[in-house]
Amino acid sequence: MIIVSVIVMVFVFRKIRKSHFVIEDSFYWILLCVLLLVFSIFPKICYSLSDFLGFEAPSNFIFLVIIFLLLAKVFFLSVKISKLQTKLDNLVQRYAIDSHENVRKGKKNAVN
Repeated sequence: MIIVSVIVMVFVFRKIRKSHFVIEDSFYWILLCVLLLVFSIFPKICYSLSDFLGFEAPSNFIFLVIIFLLLAKVFFLSVKISKLQTKLDNLVQRYAIDSHENVRKGKKNAVN
């Protein structure tokens, strides 16, 4: 698990350096890698938390945490997509209105 965490973190840092990631999006992935790295290096934390929360095995706890974090990411991405869709709709409507007004002005100028 340590190796996978480090590989993903290196991948994320390379994408940030090449400007393929927005910093706010990459923060989530870095946080996830650090969390996995902490659980890998200090497994007692994972064992203690899973015992405290009543999980049969620490792996079940890790899977639940990862699933929860991924669902949270999907939710926030859905919100972001909805906002972008609304902005796109407004932009398309504004462009259509401006184009229509330019065509009308062009016809008026051609008549005069």
